[in-house]
Amino acid sequence: MMRGEDTVRGTETTHLKIIALVIVCLLAVVARAQRASNATGALRIITGNPGSVVFINNVRHGVTDETGALDLPRVKAGAYPLRVRTVGFTDWKGAVVVVARSKRELKVAQKPTSDQSELHYQKGDQLRDSAKNEEAVEEYRKAISLRKPFPEARVGMARSLITLQNFQEAEKQIQTALKERTPYAEAQTVLANMRRSQGLVEEAIAEYRKALRIARGNSFEAHIGLAIALNELSESDDDPRLVDEIVREYRIGIAQDMETEPVLYYQLGEILEKANRKKEAIEAYRNYLRLDPEGQYASAVDSIIEQLKQEIDKR
Repeated sequence: MMRGEDTVRGTETTHLKIIALVIVCLLAVVARAQRASNATGALRIITGNPGSVVFINNVRHGVTDETGALDLPRVKAGAYPLRVRTVGFTDWKGAVVVVARSKRELKVAQKPTSDQSELHYQKGDQLRDSAKNEEAVEEYRKAISLRKPFPEARVGMARSLITLQNFQEAEKQIQTALKERTPYAEAQTVLANMRRSQGLVEEAIAEYRKALRIARGNSFEAHIGLAIALNELSESDDDPRLVDEIVREYRIGIAQDMETEPVLYYQLGEILEKANRKKEAIEAYRNYLRLDPEGQYASAVDSIIEQLKQEIDKR
């Protein structure tokens, strides 16, 4: 009988050891995944044309220089859709794999286009990027007159119209774009942007949430827009759960944006500081300085960090 009990105990001990080993292995896998999620690689895009706009995972990452090249030193490791737009050429669409702690060069060959609707659309985007929104609207109108349906041009026009505060015409273009393409996450996001510009914060929040459902959570613009709209709610100062949601949306948006907008860390730092989450605020402010050490808020952020550190030390 004793030998049987010993055997049972021995079997149980073996099972416990196996379980412990499995847990250790799982923890190691999780740790590696966490490190990998933060790992980056360098990517160089060469088009041979100056002014080519590069989009990775539908997020604008920059414009090629006068030599026709764009260096991206910190791209989150992974596989992504990539699009390159150069005025006068057909958009290049493909995929890119970025390996952690490696450098990759991608040469893109684009074909010239004679499609007048596309050329007007491209010119509209170029003018909007240069803050020439009235001229951009005219180019978008020409593009739409030559091609129907053309939901992308309507969304581009709506963005310019919102900047010009012509909300009635912007509404018309967005609603038409949503009819021409269903579902359309970008159009839904632009509609949310307009609602926020109109001061309709709760409606904006609903539209951002709808956009994120359509995009299956993959929309940097909608995540950041939602965070900003939530922060504009009057009760955001008094509800810790709401602050948690705002912070979470900022962090998701920053991750999807791959840190191309340093000012987002500054905005996140302000929110965390206001919520008295000083250590997290310091981390956000330091990330801002890491990405933009000579930026607009750099000197002020240095002072804020020192002040927060002193306040923590007094506790």
